[in-house]
Amino acid sequence: MRNARLRRRSRAYIAVAAVIGVGACVSLVSPGSGTGKIPVVRGGYKSGATQLVRIALETAAQTGTISATGPWQVVQGDIILPMPNNGVADFPLSFDGARIRQIPPAMRSQTIAKPLGSSFLIWNGKRYRGELVITQTDSGLLVVNRLPMDSYLRGVVPLEIGNRTSAEVAAVQAQAVAARTYAYKHLNDSRAFDMYSTVQDQVYGGVDAEKPQSDTAITTTQDVVVLYAGQPISTPYHSTCGGSTAAVTEVWYNQPDEPYLRPVSDRIPGTDHFYCDPSPRFSWTQNFDAAALRAVMEKYLANYTDAPKSGLGKIVDVRETGRTPSGRVAALTVQTDGGNFTLRGNDIRFVLRDPKGTILNSTYFALTTAKSGGEISNLTVNGRGYGHGIGMCQWGAIGRARAGQNYRTILETYYPGTTIGRIAG
Repeated sequence: MRNARLRRRSRAYIAVAAVIGVGACVSLVSPGSGTGKIPVVRGGYKSGATQLVRIALETAAQTGTISATGPWQVVQGDIILPMPNNGVADFPLSFDGARIRQIPPAMRSQTIAKPLGSSFLIWNGKRYRGELVITQTDSGLLVVNRLPMDSYLRGVVPLEIGNRTSAEVAAVQAQAVAARTYAYKHLNDSRAFDMYSTVQDQVYGGVDAEKPQSDTAITTTQDVVVLYAGQPISTPYHSTCGGSTAAVTEVWYNQPDEPYLRPVSDRIPGTDHFYCDPSPRFSWTQNFDAAALRAVMEKYLANYTDAPKSGLGKIVDVRETGRTPSGRVAALTVQTDGGNFTLRGNDIRFVLRDPKGTILNSTYFALTTAKSGGEISNLTVNGRGYGHGIGMCQWGAIGRARAGQNYRTILETYYPGTTIGRIAG
């Protein structure tokens, strides 16, 4: 949800449309640890080889180009247009010259590009497995990649966990299972796509992102998911917890807590070290002088509080208001000439941005302020961790894999009270 990024997203939970039934336990190879009986989820879901997912590559594109690595075709209603190997479809203008003009306008609202044989489709220079569904909307082009679950995961896992060593394979497997579970949980028949291709859900890069190591992790955990009460759960994850993961309401204060998303210590037993110590963002510092602090407050504070959109005045004080159970800052009070304004949970990160607009690494920090002339002249943020802190800590998973933990142990640690099961499709 570091890696390429190792991070994670702030995302509201979406109810699953499918009704899940849990079959009786059957004798299977228990993922990650010997032979045993694990739950098999039956009904509502299909195996990853056949379960289709719909990933929004763009939601309001104004132009774009589709081509392919080999033969392909364009389908609009009952009309099929074969495209040659080097055929190109430009949106929203035309397909291959004048032929688009022969198609009735009523059939042009949705276009499906389908690869033939072993071809990959190419959208704006990036290769994708499966089909591309292009829908014209009031705001532009909705571009959706429709493909099997397993093919989707091949473009997600390497971007979420990065290239790992042979000693860290269990972390890649844990990432594959977490990403798969997240995707099954977020299948959503109530709209035109299931997930975004960005950090809003899971970062997805298509064929160009695929790596042999992550492909193997997906295969060796085929159809394995994380279950609570017999159903796949929402499995948020993040780069670095900084020492402890967090409960949902500590960060996403407007979302309900879940029994399997609660604070988990990342401390290595018997030491003062943590499994996520190796992370380059385990500890960090960010400074704001008076001008920089005023700039971010004037630009972002009104988006998350009732602060005025202009005329904020001097920043008189910034102070924390309470700590969460995992030790994160629960809220910040920003005192200005115009009044006091409170930032809560993850909103803090979206206001205290750096000059490039990058959000604050985490809410696991302490503040130091210096004042001059009745306003803050310098604000120093000394923090730990990277990301929202909920669910699996990716660097913690890497550290645990190095320590010899298998992926099942890693997942059941970061999602306490869960079990490992398998989709039966």
